[in-house]
Amino acid sequence: MADHLGITVWSVKEIEDLDAENLSVLTNEADDSWAALTMRMGPSNLVVYKPVSSPGRRNNVIMHELSHIILGPELAQAFLMEDGSLVPGNFDQDQEYEADWLAGTLLLPRRALLSIRSQRIPDEVACDQYLVSREMLTWRARMTGVDYQLPRR
Repeated sequence: MADHLGITVWSVKEIEDLDAENLSVLTNEADDSWAALTMRMGPSNLVVYKPVSSPGRRNNVIMHELSHIILGPELAQAFLMEDGSLVPGNFDQDQEYEADWLAGTLLLPRRALLSIRSQRIPDEVACDQYLVSREMLTWRARMTGVDYQLPRR
């Protein structure tokens, strides 16, 4: 999706000239103040993600950021605090919900969920095939109603 949109996606570890101290702060697993962020640089966008989470979680946070770009031009501002945590400056919960919905829809379209459930593919296998977290699969199945339409036997 990022390639299709012409958006660059980097792990924080790919940022050149980032000193060891700042890299340590930005990759701290205990700090959950951020997982990914989007920076606008002129007409281009750069998505930077924290590389410490599982592949499914990384896919979700990257698609969430891409969804913000797809949905509209306004990006939230963030401020880096002295302790290394990122704090949003103009947080909009509605925009976050919209980005979550679009990210989930792009990662696991309803047609894919129907296929997973009708073929009785185990959740673990489906998560590996679609590179999503178990939480994302469960949430999308619940939100789309496929588990009610195709009862799991």
